[in-house]
Amino acid sequence: MMQRSGALARLVFVDLIGSVLWFPIWWYTKGLTKFISWCYEGLLYRYKQYAFNVWIKNFFVPMYAQYDWVGRLISVGMRIAVILGRGIALIVEALAYIFLVLCWCVVLPLAIIMALQNIYAGIL
Repeated sequence: MMQRSGALARLVFVDLIGSVLWFPIWWYTKGLTKFISWCYEGLLYRYKQYAFNVWIKNFFVPMYAQYDWVGRLISVGMRIAVILGRGIALIVEALAYIFLVLCWCVVLPLAIIMALQNIYAGIL
């Protein structure tokens, strides 16, 4: 009987209450680190998908084997437009990831404040 009550006390005090107390610390340390790593991997994936290296490497290579001056000008103009467009898209995605990280930092205090408001509203 003592083993069961000791196991129950360990479950309540160490596991449950410890987990509740450890959660905010985890949220801003390991959780935030994992979330930032996820954001970085997402940006790196998008950078590879946009293939900036290929576009820059072939910047002055004529498109569709048009080796005259007009073909080269159109090719360079199109590549400038594509690189600018993809660069703007990558910047927007980076800003979205930064916004998500800021939301990650703000969500926990807001959730605690709203939970406390709800608890106190129910008492009063």
